Amino acid sequence: MKRLIILLILFNTTLVFSQNQDKRHAIEYANMSSLSINNNYENYYSRTDTKRENGASVGFDINTIHGIKFFEFVSISAGISLDWNINETLISTPYIIDFRVFSSRSNQNGLFAYIQTGQNIKWSDSFNGNGVTAKLGVGVIVNRTENSCFYVELFKKSKQIETEEFEEKGYYNVNGFGISLGLTFN
Repeated sequence: MKRLIILLILFNTTLVFSQNQDKRHAIEYANMSSLSINNNYENYYSRTDTKRENGASVGFDINTIHGIKFFEFVSISAGISLDWNINETLISTPYIIDFRVFSSRSNQNGLFAYIQTGQNIKWSDSFNGNGVTAKLGVGVIVNRTENSCFYVELFKKSKQIETEEFEEKGYYNVNGFGISLGLTFN
């Protein structure tokens, strides 16, 4: 069912993108792809009373979202991410829902804020299982060209992953702050 929903969302965004972008519409296509690094300040298992570990973990993720932008200032998107946590060597692939508010029109230089949440997908044994991810951040669109824009964002991320120790220790929880560099197309 989850995969069907993802395919339907991607199909609908393709239909929106195929419209003529030269005309001003109340609804536009939105896409953003980024590479992120974050320093985790907290790592712990949810069922243990042990002291929470601090600052020893770094994570990377590649994130792409596609959706629609309403009235050039608000976007709702869906996408997928590939997250890698170095400390526990955890790899997860959450599908994500993203809500953004922009200070400028049509990807012009300006600020934006967003909230993103998602559920991990278990593709195979090499990818970790269930759990959720959430991100809250702010960013700035810079260096606008004719067809693309670059952006930088700062965020706080929380993630939980079901590992092999789930029955005994519970979810592995990770909290951290990070920075993303990204690209969006007009």
